[in-house]
Amino acid sequence: MVSVALKGIYKSFKRKKKIVDVLKGVDLDIPDGKFTVILAPSGEGKTTLIRIIAGLEKQDKGDVYIGNKVVNDTPPKDRNLAMVFQNYAIYPFMDVFNNIAFPLKIMHMKKEDIEKKVKETAKMLQIDELLDRRPSQLSGGQRQRVAIARALVKGANLLLLDEPLSNLDAQLRTVARAELKELQRRLHITVVYVTHDQVEAMVLADQVAVLHNGKIEALDNPMVLYRKPKDTWVAGFIGNPPMNLIDGELIDEKTFSFEGYKIKIPTDISKKLKINKGKATLGIRPEDIKVGEGNVKAIVNLIEPLGSQTLLRVTIGKTTINVIIFQTHTIELNKEMSLDLASDNLAIFDKNGQNAEK
Repeated sequence: MVSVALKGIYKSFKRKKKIVDVLKGVDLDIPDGKFTVILAPSGEGKTTLIRIIAGLEKQDKGDVYIGNKVVNDTPPKDRNLAMVFQNYAIYPFMDVFNNIAFPLKIMHMKKEDIEKKVKETAKMLQIDELLDRRPSQLSGGQRQRVAIARALVKGANLLLLDEPLSNLDAQLRTVARAELKELQRRLHITVVYVTHDQVEAMVLADQVAVLHNGKIEALDNPMVLYRKPKDTWVAGFIGNPPMNLIDGELIDEKTFSFEGYKIKIPTDISKKLKINKGKATLGIRPEDIKVGEGNVKAIVNLIEPLGSQTLLRVTIGKTTINVIIFQTHTIELNKEMSLDLASDNLAIFDKNGQNAEK
């Protein structure tokens, strides 16, 4: 196992005669033996960042540490890491055995040693019965494991994954996520995984690094980021649907006001607030809103049945929010309903959009 640290990473590209700053001082510590997900919308530079860790891109400024050693000038082959790309890059004309063995053959390893290493790695990934099959005969999850086996066969203790599940359909993605997490726990290797998929981040990560505007916007375990986001940008990005953000003001540390309504802030939250009055934003997850009780009146604009739950889009005056209900309610379009927003899971953000809790 090995740790990774990024210190002040900057990277720019020239596009159409313009210099575009992609990474603007990324600082990130990736613990030894943990599963770290770098989460960002498309175009934020997450693939560039993982390629810099791998040595496939050269940063303009800053240092990359692998195992407490600066590797800025160390070529990729000497960084003792493995990388799996989005398309897996499995050779279709080779069977599984030769796909896994390929990097060992390049190293001119003895035939008997190659056979031993391939079989050991395949057994570890539970694909030892597939060694004589071609990629076309494998499921998406099996192809993923072949790509990981080929990456790990050299004995790397750092695994970099660049959106490896994005080409799978929804059902296979669910299975592959579970397999990947179980594999990481079993092998105790350090994994860095980049994705734009929040579900993947929530399911897989020991810690999530949210990349935004060229920097790490937030770093924490998934549920802390979900329940207590650092700022309104993270709150509005993480979650599907995202956290509702309601602009209003604090009358005092115990009361939030918007659209003529007063919302009581639970004591456990109010006593931690760094502000006690003025403009503020209340954050509440759609599933934390109670329907059929409370003093807030809302009009139902949209009803989306999603199986075990139903998503509602409602308006409160000029404010539109999402509500998720799990139990059976009689909901009618364009009808008024009562809501209770005084949840124990509220978040309060100051006028600058920062989480106001100490």
